[in-house]
Amino acid sequence: MKNVNKFVILSLLLMLNYALEDIDMKQQIEQLDQHRFGHTLLDTIYLQLQTQEPIERLMGTLQQIEDRYYQDQKEEDVSHREYQDSCTVDLQNLDQNIKVSDNERIKLEARLEGELYPKREILQKLINQKQGELKEFKEDLNELDLQREEENEEYQHKIHEHEDVIAILMQARTLFSENLQTHDNSFIQLNNNGIELLQKHFGASIKRASKFTYRTSWGKMFKALSTITSRVHQLQDSAQVENVILLIDQLLEQVHDSMDLEKFSEEKRIQAYEKTRNLLVISINTTESTLASAISDLALVNEVIEQTQATLDNVNQRLEMLQLSRDDRFTICEQEAQDYQDSRSQRDSDRDVVSQTIGLLNKSLRTLKEQLALRMSAGEQFEDV
Repeated sequence: MKNVNKFVILSLLLMLNYALEDIDMKQQIEQLDQHRFGHTLLDTIYLQLQTQEPIERLMGTLQQIEDRYYQDQKEEDVSHREYQDSCTVDLQNLDQNIKVSDNERIKLEARLEGELYPKREILQKLINQKQGELKEFKEDLNELDLQREEENEEYQHKIHEHEDVIAILMQARTLFSENLQTHDNSFIQLNNNGIELLQKHFGASIKRASKFTYRTSWGKMFKALSTITSRVHQLQDSAQVENVILLIDQLLEQVHDSMDLEKFSEEKRIQAYEKTRNLLVISINTTESTLASAISDLALVNEVIEQTQATLDNVNQRLEMLQLSRDDRFTICEQEAQDYQDSRSQRDSDRDVVSQTIGLLNKSLRTLKEQLALRMSAGEQFEDV
């Protein structure tokens, strides 16, 4: 009785174990069936089992597939490392080129900001300054020339007035000399004709002197001579007549001295004018030379600035292209790394499916056949519905 009970218990345990194995395998098959590659692989295994070919051949095929996955992964790992190494080298080269170009950009900007722009500003200020000085010098020169013209015109008027006065006095002396007569052989006096002529002469001279610009006092002198002349004949004194002639000679000498003084002053003014004018001409020539040199230097600086700016534009464009190339290369390398990771994950998943399938075949071929048959039968029924 005890042996029977023991057999029954063992039978139940064995049946329970088979049942549990069936449930576990069913779950594994369902899991494999949900996998894209697992679904295809289960279909292939089922068809292979239907052909009654040796299971060893199927196992060998699956083992080759599993080995192929390992080998492919090794090859892809090597290829991935080589590609990522080339990415590193490319990115390092691009970074180096970017660094070199950026240093060149910094140097160009520093030259523009620290040297060329300040130099251009200094030259422009110098040009403005020299243009202002040149304008002032030329205005001073024009003013000096105008002043000299006015002084010369004034001098000519003064000389002309002196010459007029000298001519008037000389004419008066001539009238005195030509109209003297001896009275009773005792003294010399002016005749009536001479007195009349002298009175008319001095009267006209007084009017003429009133129109003088620079020395109207000549008219007072002519008026005094006219008065003296009118009294000479009343005194009937030859000494008085001689004194008048002597006075005229003295006046002539004074007028000549005054004219010589005007000429001397004019010579001094001319000398001062010529000296000042020469200094202004030298200043103008020097300023024009400095201005021309500054303008030439500014043109050269502007040309260098233009060339430097063009070079800087090229460097900035090259920097932009290098940065874009680096970004593109970095993106491509990162995408390859992601693709590699995805591919490796997919290959690991597929290899796990193959390994799991090989495990199922090695564990219980009979149970696997039954579960696959049930699977195919359920699939056919689903298609019929």
